[in-house]
Amino acid sequence: MPSISLAVMVKDDALRLKRCLDSIRDAVDEIVVLDTGSQDNSVEVARLAGARVLQSDWPGSFGEAFNTLLDEIKTDWTLRLDSDEWFELEPKEPLQEAIAGNQNYGYKLQMRDILPIGGYREFSIFRLWRSHPKLRYRGAIHENIPKEPIAEAYPGMKLGDLSLWMWHDGYSQGNKDKSLRNLELLEKELEQNPNQPYYEAMRALMYSGAGKPEALNLLRAVANESIGAEYPSTRMLASVFIAILSETPDERIASEEVTRVIEKAWEWFCNYPGVVWAIGAAELRRKNLAGALSAYLKLEKLAQCENYERSIPFNAAILGQNLWHALGFVAQQAGRIDIAQRRAERLRAGFSTMS
Repeated sequence: MPSISLAVMVKDDALRLKRCLDSIRDAVDEIVVLDTGSQDNSVEVARLAGARVLQSDWPGSFGEAFNTLLDEIKTDWTLRLDSDEWFELEPKEPLQEAIAGNQNYGYKLQMRDILPIGGYREFSIFRLWRSHPKLRYRGAIHENIPKEPIAEAYPGMKLGDLSLWMWHDGYSQGNKDKSLRNLELLEKELEQNPNQPYYEAMRALMYSGAGKPEALNLLRAVANESIGAEYPSTRMLASVFIAILSETPDERIASEEVTRVIEKAWEWFCNYPGVVWAIGAAELRRKNLAGALSAYLKLEKLAQCENYERSIPFNAAILGQNLWHALGFVAQQAGRIDIAQRRAERLRAGFSTMS
């Protein structure tokens, strides 16, 4: 059986680090923890869990810090977790089945990100891969492993999806300081390496999340730069489109600009639940009942078949009770009583695809 190491970076997060390591330590051959200057007992917690602990000053870049950690991995496979993430169910068997295969260079795991307002967002994230010195992170924040070195290291191999769920609660109570730090790091990344569509989209989204007045103009600029292309420059355009459709004021929601965003959103991201939900809400504000109904019916199909794109986060409620309420309301307004009655029956029965 191939060997696997868990790689975790931590700073002043002892309680959640213990939860993280307790959820996984019986499923891996080694745990390697990088501590970047904790003042609490994070180092002690890691050592008590059997981890090999590295200590260094914070380098001002997540990519650089994680690469220091990855340089210490000697096993066949690497699994990365953050200290505020954990597995609810025993992960040993699915991990062993995954790494025993020979066609994938890595896997996306499934994340449930607990929200400050309650509930959670879902998305898939690349966290398990065959160890290789070429596979190193890039970026000061929202770091990623580029596709080019992966193709060089493992030509012809694919990225798989593993139905193994992680939980994350790093922002469950809100964290303004962390958000400001992340924005500073992102600005630094773009200053050092400009013209990166992914980071330009992320900057606009972070401005939006911080409630900055210039956020909508930044979002529109990112969208307008890409909307004439044949393919999206980055998957984060899906989140940009969601933000534009959600944040555009009512007096501009019927504009040609928003119409183009909706058209491109259907073309590029019709299997992204969060995008389709945003289209439905925007069409409702545009008083286009047919467009809103089409969006909610599409969401119904996605919810029933569960064959949807998870590469950007979306609130899981939009495939459950929220969907049935919205679909029933729009169907009734559009005169589709048959659909409205069907939704009402499912609501009375407590039907939810997410249960």
